[in-house]
Amino acid sequence: MGEAKRKRAAPCICGTGLPAEKCCWTSAGYHKKPQVLDLHNTGLTGSHNGCYMRATNGCDTKLSGEHLISEGVLGILADEQIEVSGLPWLKGKSKTLGFQALTARSLCTRHNSLLSPIDAAGADFFQALQSCGTTASGPGLRFLLSGHDIERWMLRSLAIFGVSRNLAIDGAVIDQQFIDRLRIIELLEGAALWTRPLGLYLLGGPGHQFTQRAHVQLAPLLRKGDGELIGITMNVQGLDLALLATNHDIAGTGLDRGFYRPGSVAFDMGYARHLMMLSWNDAHQHDGVTLAWQSATMVE
Repeated sequence: MGEAKRKRAAPCICGTGLPAEKCCWTSAGYHKKPQVLDLHNTGLTGSHNGCYMRATNGCDTKLSGEHLISEGVLGILADEQIEVSGLPWLKGKSKTLGFQALTARSLCTRHNSLLSPIDAAGADFFQALQSCGTTASGPGLRFLLSGHDIERWMLRSLAIFGVSRNLAIDGAVIDQQFIDRLRIIELLEGAALWTRPLGLYLLGGPGHQFTQRAHVQLAPLLRKGDGELIGITMNVQGLDLALLATNHDIAGTGLDRGFYRPGSVAFDMGYARHLMMLSWNDAHQHDGVTLAWQSATMVE
């Protein structure tokens, strides 16, 4: 059996369990399509004042408890409780909380349900990083993810942290007009609306070392001068990322030294090399990035 034929018949590396030829395998190789979201045509009519997607006029009558960090992600980081710090109401302290304590009632049940594919994509991203960063031997691992879905998971995180008043600078909560100003709903629906410079940036220059850590850290990305919210930065299990959610000159922001929408991230673990492939639906070239692994015990 030829190599191409073997890949087509093998289970798809995106994790669905389907044969690759019936999933993400194309004539040009692997490509994972972004999830399709329609947050306007929900089958409902009405606007719930407590839902930050009320402008769609497709709200349910009840609010849901939306996790600040997707529940699937929390389940990868911990079993039932997680140590939390940096939130304004903790006042500089850290506290161990159950998952249910990390929720906010800022979405109606219908819109929260419609975002579940993006939450699942975030969990897949975390699982890939967890596996790549903790497997130092054996055969190389391969993962396939939609880059657009990762971007929208980060945007969803920005939205819930912002509207729940859990993003603050020096104790001051960020402005609450960002949902409309950043076109959050439109960007969640339309992957094609993300044109450069909007999108995902992998921070750290060539030769950057990756130290896997079981945590996620978030901070608002602010415009110089007026302090308006323009995106979010994240450290995801040791990987430094940023999301720019509006058209903005990136010179001098640190994003100009990052990798825009990498096509793949290779993890050089010394005795193993793992690959996380990111699919993009745009006309740009997406280069691969290689990260050298460094044991957490070496940098304590």
